[in-house]
Amino acid sequence: MKKFERIFLYSVLAILVFYVFLVDNNVESKVAIQEEIRARRIVIVNNAGQEVVELSTNVKNNGEISVINQEGTPVALMVVSESGGGVSTFNNEGTPVALMGAYDNYNGGILNKDGITVATMIADENNNGGVIITDKDGNTLDSMVVTNEYNMTNGVIGVLNKEGMILGMMGVNEDDNGTIAINDKDGYALALIGVNNNGDGAIEVYNKDGKLIDSLPNYK
Repeated sequence: MKKFERIFLYSVLAILVFYVFLVDNNVESKVAIQEEIRARRIVIVNNAGQEVVELSTNVKNNGEISVINQEGTPVALMVVSESGGGVSTFNNEGTPVALMGAYDNYNGGILNKDGITVATMIADENNNGGVIITDKDGNTLDSMVVTNEYNMTNGVIGVLNKEGMILGMMGVNEDDNGTIAINDKDGYALALIGVNNNGDGAIEVYNKDGKLIDSLPNYK
């Protein structure tokens, strides 16, 4: 075999090897797309090899997703609750600071750095929304709800004492007028500020028995 023929043959063989091991494998890798991956646990790592995302099942055989910072602390968690799904976020110390999800009479909340709920978002038995503000000891201080008290049929903001008694309410009544109600510590409405039938502003003062004492304009 002449020298030129050997060079030609070796060149053709090299091209064939290149095609079989490189080009063909590349084409095959593009075609072989996984339609489904089944695993009990999937972990995503960063460039340093640290686990930063985990997809797994919990002890109740429900799915969950955990997001982890580079210090190894979970800072976000997506889980299955008794009524649906739930999402929790945590600070760098691992303390939960916000919750959102489908729970019985509870849809989300804000927690302080000690993990105590200080604000709660709810859906009541009438499917109305509400927000409840509490202090660090769990005492309700303020709320925003829908109620029919004092003919308030729309949104209402209420201020409560540490015993949970409503002391003041501000909202919209059935005539779409603003109303403010002031209660004593026992829950009796002693003063109302609103709009009278003539469209004028009005103030009414009551005793604990609910009897009108005075008003402005004066109705007596």
